[in-house]
Amino acid sequence: MKLNLQDYRNIVESLNEGIIILNKDNCILYANKYTQNLLSTNLKNLLNIKFSSLFSKKLSKLIEDSINSSQNTLNDIEIYDKNNKKLFINISSEKVDISEDFYRLIIIDDITKIHTEEIKKSCIYKISEAIHDSDDLDTLYNEIHFILSTVTDVKNFYIALIDWESELITFPYFVDQYDKIPSPYKMKKGLTEYVLKSGQSLLLNKEIYKNLIKTHNIEPIGQSCYNWLGVPLKLANGKTIGMICVQNYTDDYIFSQEDKKILQYSSDQIAMAIKRKVDDIKIHKQAHYDDLTGLTNKALFHDRLDQAIHNAERKDEVLAVLFIDLDNFKYVNDSMGHSIGDKLLKIIGNKLIESTRKSDTVSRWGGDEFTILLPNIKRLSGIYKLCDRILNTHLNNIIIEGQELHITASIGVSLFPQDGINPDMLIKNADAAMYKSKELGKNQFHLYKPDMNEEVMERLNVETNLFRAIKNEEFQIVYQPQLSLKSNKIVGFEALVRWNQPDMGVLAPYKFIPIAEETNLIIPLGEWIIKKVCEQAKLWHDKGYHLKAGINISAKQFNQDKLVQIIQSTINETSIKPSLIELELTESIIMKNVNRTLKICKELKKMGVSISVDDFGTGYSSLSYLKDFPIDKLKIDQSFISNLADHDGDDAKIANLVIDLGHKLGLEVVAEGVETQNQIDFLRKYACDEIQGFILSKPLEMNEFEKLIHSHSN
Repeated sequence: MKLNLQDYRNIVESLNEGIIILNKDNCILYANKYTQNLLSTNLKNLLNIKFSSLFSKKLSKLIEDSINSSQNTLNDIEIYDKNNKKLFINISSEKVDISEDFYRLIIIDDITKIHTEEIKKSCIYKISEAIHDSDDLDTLYNEIHFILSTVTDVKNFYIALIDWESELITFPYFVDQYDKIPSPYKMKKGLTEYVLKSGQSLLLNKEIYKNLIKTHNIEPIGQSCYNWLGVPLKLANGKTIGMICVQNYTDDYIFSQEDKKILQYSSDQIAMAIKRKVDDIKIHKQAHYDDLTGLTNKALFHDRLDQAIHNAERKDEVLAVLFIDLDNFKYVNDSMGHSIGDKLLKIIGNKLIESTRKSDTVSRWGGDEFTILLPNIKRLSGIYKLCDRILNTHLNNIIIEGQELHITASIGVSLFPQDGINPDMLIKNADAAMYKSKELGKNQFHLYKPDMNEEVMERLNVETNLFRAIKNEEFQIVYQPQLSLKSNKIVGFEALVRWNQPDMGVLAPYKFIPIAEETNLIIPLGEWIIKKVCEQAKLWHDKGYHLKAGINISAKQFNQDKLVQIIQSTINETSIKPSLIELELTESIIMKNVNRTLKICKELKKMGVSISVDDFGTGYSSLSYLKDFPIDKLKIDQSFISNLADHDGDDAKIANLVIDLGHKLGLEVVAEGVETQNQIDFLRKYACDEIQGFILSKPLEMNEFEKLIHSHSN
């Protein structure tokens, strides 16, 4: 079939590519409909104008040079349609000779879709590479910003993350011409929240913006912007973890559906990348940081100390290790609950950080123990000041839930290189110095000395053998008599415990009772003591010796929930008269938790058990508890008895005052630590009821004590 000119024209007009014919001056003679649509104009506006003038100045010269040269193809030319939509085209040209004239045939291919797909793939690939190469999230966010800048306008770009449990929005990456990086905040009703809540992308314009405000879906936050594109960051399970946003405050670039598609394709990769990095950071944090306080843990502290030692060796510097143990922290947990204890540990961790330099490392070693690494020490005075600051400033006046806590600590210090050349030695020796601080009264610090290790080893040996000792009943009770000054007869005794340790011999209470307290072994040990003393008191009672059995109750014992139950059970098992049992409590125990103490004391009194206040005068200055608590007896501390020979001295006045006070309140008064006849004469003069001390007898074993009470009964 022969085609005429119109047939050829119809074919050209139906092509899905642009066809343009130029004259020898490169002016347009013809353009098919596809070209007109692509360039958003009509043939009338195209005729007789230079083809290159359809493009920007930069592109115009490039196209003109290409047409006039042997190069006949230009790829990936970026243009914009009437709606400012970005397009990508390929332009090819070919010279056509007709008679003596020549023309140029221009073919335009719209490759926008292909180009967009390639961009998407390229973004995903580059983001994947960034995920692999980035060591931290900050680096990754910067890489993502750069990658997106190659495909769209990202002058103003931010990443927002959401914690759905707390509804807290954070901005780990934020670049904006006008707004500063927002601080983390609870969800409001901004555009960011709209995207997060809906889980849908939002390509904004002025009309959509006004409609969202009108329908109360959003409220204006920050600098108003209508040229705005937000895309949610979703995981594979569909959960939204955040969003990415680009915005432009001018119309020099209008975000399009293609931009939206590019960000959407990239968002999946970005979400996975952030999730992976966050998980990696979480795993790293769990491995190297304490969950409760956020401080470095034992493992990371050890690594940093090792590195610091290498640096110190190289630079010939001194470093210090501080080992800090809170005094009586267990009492906080026992009396106030573990939640208060946890809050206290967090506060102290923060206070230790505040006390130290940025170059120092503060670690939670475990429980209520902390360590501090101090590199590059110039003077010992700096360490002294730090320890003093911790003990006398940062641990004072801690308030939790409206309650003021008075916290003390014991600190040990070791120095590199004189006290150790590796992490284990330095930590061990700082620990030994800390125990020395505890031994000498707590709330102080000490530098390590070589002989401290012997003391620590002894303590560790005691701690190791204590559990076995309770199981094997390696303990014995000794009895110190109490004499009535009125009848001159033995009326009772204070039961004291000794440990017959197979390897170390007989150990006094001060050697093992504090350790028993710290390890909670005081509970089974105390229960054993109560039972044994009651059994013995019952035996003596059956022999005709009606003696009050004084049993010391530690803070740990008193604060356990089963004390009243244990006493009642012991009474039932031994058949002892409750009136023969006298529980000795210190003032500090009584005042620790007044309401709870009062309740327990009333329950004990209801059973018929007596209560005495031991070491009276050394504890709380307030005496109001004497009239409020069901107390039977006051025991004057021996520190006031030693100087009674001086009748006008302060100690004598205090002793006289206590005796008088006790009697006015209807209480019996016992003087402890009586060693001389002069002291007895004084106490008798002022009508003290009973005495206890070496002048009467040292603590005796059962048989010796029985001989003594027998001699006094004759």
